[in-house]
Amino acid sequence: MLEHGRTAAVLGIPNTPPIDVTTPSTGAIHPSLLRLTRPPESVLVLVGAPTSGKTTLRGQLAADRADGAEPFVTLSPDDERARMRARDIAAGRDPRDLQDYSLPALRHCATRAEELLALRRGYLADATHLRRKERVAHVRAARDAGLPAVAVLLPHLPLAVLAERNARRPAERRVPEEVLARHANRRGLLSVDLLLTEGFDDVREIPASAQGL
Repeated sequence: MLEHGRTAAVLGIPNTPPIDVTTPSTGAIHPSLLRLTRPPESVLVLVGAPTSGKTTLRGQLAADRADGAEPFVTLSPDDERARMRARDIAAGRDPRDLQDYSLPALRHCATRAEELLALRRGYLADATHLRRKERVAHVRAARDAGLPAVAVLLPHLPLAVLAERNARRPAERRVPEEVLARHANRRGLLSVDLLLTEGFDDVREIPASAQGL
């Protein structure tokens, strides 16, 4: 099994054992741990069910960037679908359902990842990544570019919590109930150890007690 914390060594930061990535007093995500996995020096892969806090965490990572630090690129099929739909509306074309933009959105993200990795620059991948082949694709691409691959495992939340959050989303962004249940089940099968065996250099799991997600 790969050594947990190897990413820290790659980045010149002392290795640390697997630890809870929240502060005991408040449950806020500890910024020093977020900096540990920051792109563009790594490929950072968010893993979690819909509405489990991936996009919120992404925003916290961006906000936590040190003064003068280089911005990192986020690759998000959800964001790209929304942009494509907005362009259709702006051009006077009838917009399609967001999921109808999935294939071109995925292609755009894959092409952008290739461009960044060719420059040996990492990125943050914001998607569910609940299928092994999706995660391993990022691991292999990072390795070919000579960059560490890091996974952040979002909390395994009860389906009722995910469903309640899903209901608050705009109608066009809601995940069908059966799909949400399937994703929740897949997340429950994942663990830090499992993701390490897939080749990630480091895996950080955020517990359900984390505030703000």
